[in-house]
Amino acid sequence: MDQQRRWLFYSDGAAAGPWNMARDEHCLARAAETGRPALRLYAWERPTLSLGRTQRAERDLRPGACRREGVALVRRMTGGRAVLHGTDLTYAVTAPTGPGPFGGGIMATYRTLAGVFVEFLHGLGLSPQVHAYTKRERAELASGICFATPSAFEMLVGGRKLVGSAQRLLPHAFLQHGSLPLAPQAELLARLFQGTTIEEARARQTDLETLGVWSSHSPAEIRGRLARSFEAVLGIELEAATWSPEDEAAVRELVPRYASLEDAGAAGAKPASDPCAPAPAPCGGAVSAAAHPPR
Repeated sequence: MDQQRRWLFYSDGAAAGPWNMARDEHCLARAAETGRPALRLYAWERPTLSLGRTQRAERDLRPGACRREGVALVRRMTGGRAVLHGTDLTYAVTAPTGPGPFGGGIMATYRTLAGVFVEFLHGLGLSPQVHAYTKRERAELASGICFATPSAFEMLVGGRKLVGSAQRLLPHAFLQHGSLPLAPQAELLARLFQGTTIEEARARQTDLETLGVWSSHSPAEIRGRLARSFEAVLGIELEAATWSPEDEAAVRELVPRYASLEDAGAAGAKPASDPCAPAPAPCGGAVSAAAHPPR
């Protein structure tokens, strides 16, 4: 089997936001350099909002909300709107572009990977729909929250969004990562975001617990089913991988660029609109997430 059909598969535990984002960036750089695709499934060690690459947090978030709720902040290298992590399963796909399943551009890649989630959700007894929104519809429904803002190819169950994804495209490789909520998020989202009510959040997004699925499947089973759906739909073989010391060293070098918002959120400071801007020193003895490698 050629390298394009043998993917590295990382089933990672919980980590701080900067570590998760740095690992995704490392996998993207490796895909661009070596052509080796990878799938990551991972969790978050604390509630975390990941912001889109150019999203202005101070415009969308309630002042001081992250501090009050104990929610960290991190900025993704991908676009889109804010995603709330901590009660979700996050996935990341990194692969080369060009000949093969991901050679048709951004929209074609979204469509291809949507097929994986259709297979996965059907296997859980759900009836997902992939809805294609026009650019005008997406603008009319825009919100600071990813799950309240439709993308071009939306994964819906019962008319509500279930899977939110975002992409970063390089000349020779791409990253698509996204979130599958396992439990309800509406109440916390309403406390975090301006102009958002619990009823509005519930009306536009859903999760596996609300759909009656989460209680009947273990976390390991959910991960296993999703991994098998990737193999079945894409015709690939996943090869279990671990992080080598060399990989971890490379990831550690990337962590600081994602840590400033994490520190600002933990300290209750106003998030910097520039993801590379230095954060104020944490107060109350808070320690930078960059100092905490994944468990």
